[in-house]
Amino acid sequence: MRLFCLEVKRIIMSRRTLVLIAVAILMSVISAYLPISFESINRPGENGEVIELDGLPAIKFKRDYYAKTAGDITSEKLAEALRVYQSCVKEYGTLDDVPLDVYIENIMAIRPMLKGLSEAFADPKTGIGAELMDIAPDEVEQYFYERCASHLDHVMNLEQKEYPTAGQFAADEYAKLKQPFYLFPGMSRDAFDYTTLYILVLSILCTAIAAPIFANEYQTGSDSILRCTKYGRMKLAVTRILAASSIFIVIFVLGMSIHLLILNLAFGTDCLETSFQMLFSVINLPDMNLGQLQIVLVLAGLISVLAVISCTFFLSAKCKDSLTVLLISMVILFLPIFAYGALGDTWIGGILPSAGIGMKNNFLYQLCDFNFLHIGGMSFWTPYVILVSAAVEIPLFLFLTVRSYCKHQVA
Repeated sequence: MRLFCLEVKRIIMSRRTLVLIAVAILMSVISAYLPISFESINRPGENGEVIELDGLPAIKFKRDYYAKTAGDITSEKLAEALRVYQSCVKEYGTLDDVPLDVYIENIMAIRPMLKGLSEAFADPKTGIGAELMDIAPDEVEQYFYERCASHLDHVMNLEQKEYPTAGQFAADEYAKLKQPFYLFPGMSRDAFDYTTLYILVLSILCTAIAAPIFANEYQTGSDSILRCTKYGRMKLAVTRILAASSIFIVIFVLGMSIHLLILNLAFGTDCLETSFQMLFSVINLPDMNLGQLQIVLVLAGLISVLAVISCTFFLSAKCKDSLTVLLISMVILFLPIFAYGALGDTWIGGILPSAGIGMKNNFLYQLCDFNFLHIGGMSFWTPYVILVSAAVEIPLFLFLTVRSYCKHQVA
């Protein structure tokens, strides 16, 4: 225990570590503030003027109106909302011609629930969404959820036609969803985008802290002294890994807690009950609400970060200078981002330690998409591939780290 405390103190008291921890906390606040600041809406004033609201006032104004329509999204409720929408648009010609006060009073509160209608009633051949004015309310009332399932089948036929097992998996998962969906509008997609971006930032910062964990001693020559202590090579390596990993877990949990606390206080916890499908796509597969999604992103992000850090430990135990470790680790961290942009979903991009971290390739986007990796006649949904790969890589790289450190020859 004493050795563990000494290792924690040694890592924490490093100037580099203190600076990077401060940056992590600062970025948690900034990444939560940005999606809040992007919220805006115009509302009519008492004298007919247009008042623009931004940030927290805009969020509060929207919440007051959204509360009127919050609840289960039944087919009957959707059909009635569509009738109101179509009636207003027909009266004024186009949506853009609807007066602001009429839009606020009649359309704003129902607009979020109508978002999925265009997708559900999309053209089965092209996948192009239908215009709201062309959708029959009676058909919505009778067949909305059936049309959602049919649209999923059409999408899978377009994207995974050669892999029927992928289509069957998607259909089976979608059949498990709790219906009707639930909606309390307010939480923006930007908020979740910045959450995944913050996980990338944390990965970079933790990698920068982890890079010199072993390699720095090789550079200074202090490893030859430490190895001769009563603790021995293996005990020293294991303790150092445990101490560093504990610090990274605390940094990650603290940063994410601050980030999510700010977001949830701003947008309100009522929004967290919203079904995944009502914010992203009505044919998405995850059976969870937005609150559960936040938890899943935190856990998946932590697993991916630990996989990246474990790989960095291994490189630090193998290489003789921390700069080389940092450069190689950063290449591994960003490789899935570039691989996804250039090649789309590949096994290389799916099994690397940083597979769930990034931009369009991050874990959230994988949950939203219908990306599968294939072996023979079997298909594997990429979120599962990412999690299983990371879970295997963590103990593998930690074992290799201890082995490499113990076998390292002092120059």
